[in-house]
Amino acid sequence: MKVTVESNFSFSVSSIQYTPGGELRITLFSDTPSSDNHYQYSAMLGDGQADEKPSVSLLKYSMDYASSALIKAKTRESYRLMCSHLKTYGDMAIDDVTTSYLEGFIAYLQDCGLKAGSVRLYFQKLACVLHDAYRNGLFDDRIIQRVRRPRREQEKKTFLTEGELRRMVRHSLPEEYGNIRNMFLFSCMTGLRFGDVLGLRWSDVKRRGRHLQLEFLQQKTGTHERLSLCEEAETPLSGRRSRRGHVFGKENNQRVNKVLRQWCQSAGIRKPVTFHSARHTFCVMLLTKDVPIYTVQRLMCHTDIGSTKVYADILTRTESRALRRLPLLLT
Repeated sequence: MKVTVESNFSFSVSSIQYTPGGELRITLFSDTPSSDNHYQYSAMLGDGQADEKPSVSLLKYSMDYASSALIKAKTRESYRLMCSHLKTYGDMAIDDVTTSYLEGFIAYLQDCGLKAGSVRLYFQKLACVLHDAYRNGLFDDRIIQRVRRPRREQEKKTFLTEGELRRMVRHSLPEEYGNIRNMFLFSCMTGLRFGDVLGLRWSDVKRRGRHLQLEFLQQKTGTHERLSLCEEAETPLSGRRSRRGHVFGKENNQRVNKVLRQWCQSAGIRKPVTFHSARHTFCVMLLTKDVPIYTVQRLMCHTDIGSTKVYADILTRTESRALRRLPLLLT
């Protein structure tokens, strides 16, 4: 197939898209410095079906997408690993991709011995690539909608009960670990992840009436969040001498978790507590206080209510165990 575009101005081809309906869409960008105009040339090929369809490698398209400005730097490693698996599994043209091919890729990842979470992650990255190909008219998005996706692995979430948290508060730590203590307790009262606590700056802390409010960029999602602090969350901040730069000093996650294990052990708590347990603790405490689940979702900065409902299921199991401890008086 040969397409000729005639123009009375100098141009560069910005994009070439082939839609499932058989339309070839070419976007041109003027090379003239004084002009920022885009021009579009569209043509229906034949009776709606092209005689010749551009063949684009799925692997090549995935690698280009992973290196584009659309992808954050910290996410590119996941795309790189996905592309590595895709290369071993077997490349093909995007327009030849079928449901069975995609389900075969999932089976391949599982056969590699990857955890369910990793399988879901790599397939999700491939799905993002194919969705982008769909927006560019190279892929039928209905194909991926029919894929039987791997189930989400039920992660065991370690959290502290209110009583256990009180024991930790009462149990003192050496002064050298005071910053770690404040970080952990602050997370227990806000639900913030380690990276968000560590990256928190005093400029993110605003006074709104009687209470403090955080206005920060959430690292995981890249979204701007605004959270009000309860009085207990303000306590770890009140003793800070400097009000410039970062709220908490630099800490290493591995060192922090090591100190937390020692802290729990000395407080008589036999749980595999990590810093992320503080986030779980915050969520479970809210639910035990009958806070509506959609309010909990907002406070946890969850983009999906399903992520919050997982905690509700944990709470249900906890309540069931508590009920089984009641004495049998009527049997």
